[in-house]
Amino acid sequence: MAYDHGAFRVSNLEEAVRFYTEKLGFQQLFTVDSEAFGERGVFLEYHGARLELIETTGVPYHPVRPKRPYCPHLCFEAEDMDEVIDRLKKHGIQILEGPNEIAGSEQWIYFADPDWNVLEYIVWLNRDKSGH
Repeated sequence: MAYDHGAFRVSNLEEAVRFYTEKLGFQQLFTVDSEAFGERGVFLEYHGARLELIETTGVPYHPVRPKRPYCPHLCFEAEDMDEVIDRLKKHGIQILEGPNEIAGSEQWIYFADPDWNVLEYIVWLNRDKSGH
């Protein structure tokens, strides 16, 4: 068994796709449209990780601001936390929390897309992801 993708519900598919592609650097792979289920979606890819965005048709979605521990969330590894923060600020993306750090181990920051789906960037300081 292998991991295939994660999925987030969004209120406006086109707006969400612009956020992920223009601000975070995702590539759009393909769209899916399921009238039978009242959904339409897009698959995106970022450095090998796939994400599906799903908008329900005819049923409004009213997302709420997330709270700690910000679960569920999708996490991406980064190399430099300063670059991450600069990129988020450049694109006007609100930071929910962080940067946080466990000395000698990791730094991380939480932020959200326009529908309050939580994302995280993590920088492994010792390159040992086992926590040792």
